[in-house]
Amino acid sequence: MSALAAELATIELGDARLNRRAQQVLGQLGDKPTASIPTACAGWKETRAAYRLFDQAKVTAEKVLAPHIARTLERLREHPRVLCIQDTSELDYTGKTDIEGLGPLNYESRRGLYLHPTVAVTPDRLCLGLLDVYSWAREPGSLGQGKDPTRPLEEKESVRWVDGYEQVNELAESLPDTRLAYVADREADIYDLFVEAPCPESAADWLVRGQHDRALLDGQTLRQCLAEALVLTEMSFDQPGGNGRTARTVHQELKVVRVTLKAPTRPDRRLADVEVTAILATESHPPAGEEPVEWLLLTNLVVETPEQAIEKLQWYLCRWQIEIFFRILKSGCRI
Repeated sequence: MSALAAELATIELGDARLNRRAQQVLGQLGDKPTASIPTACAGWKETRAAYRLFDQAKVTAEKVLAPHIARTLERLREHPRVLCIQDTSELDYTGKTDIEGLGPLNYESRRGLYLHPTVAVTPDRLCLGLLDVYSWAREPGSLGQGKDPTRPLEEKESVRWVDGYEQVNELAESLPDTRLAYVADREADIYDLFVEAPCPESAADWLVRGQHDRALLDGQTLRQCLAEALVLTEMSFDQPGGNGRTARTVHQELKVVRVTLKAPTRPDRRLADVEVTAILATESHPPAGEEPVEWLLLTNLVVETPEQAIEKLQWYLCRWQIEIFFRILKSGCRI
């Protein structure tokens, strides 16, 4: 049995014939991921069967992915630490007027939808599979509403980051021998996420890249506190090229502080102060003409040693694996 066939063996669409047809069609598409459906199916009869399959109300993305997600959970149990990485990517279908359900992207004239998956990766960058895929399309005329400070978080797109952590945290409770860590980029720097993270022994840890200079309980700001901190250690890594970046070796100095964030004032709810670890990784001497690589990382975990600080930076570097996943979908599978 092929790896793909094994991954789909437990697919359940409510009908044995649909199950068999789905396994066949997905196998054909998997063998030729860059091809169109007619080309991959290699025949008009098979092509019609594929479209009839997708037209079935029982055949949803959630049900098609369910066996893969179940196998991903099995693979999680084989590792003591797993990183659950989330990010968002846009799927641009501007000009494809025959597609229903699209919404505006960053401009009203650009049409498409957004994809927000959770990818499970070991600290050694072994990809274990998907844990969740959330997608949505914006309503026409909704651009800019997410920046309205008067709107509650529950009505904003950014709530997906808090919901994402909560899903990972619920999963952590069913994996007593596997410790999960939620990893996300700057968009996830949301105070509500830190508050929702209970961090008992059975909960998921979290590591988020910060973008805000938050107020501390002692009256300082986070950046002021880090400016006064001593360098704990140094590390180097190879930065891949792409997206305007030059492939090169980056050398960073790491500062670490344990601080208590002062809860922001909210008209709709009272938030608690939260204790976090902040790690500032700074490239002090970048090559001429290159922007310095600097990251501010926040985590619930206590970091006291150089080894622990470097480990958290390595976790953040693993976030690039979800960028590879997006590239596979767009360049490889032509999504």
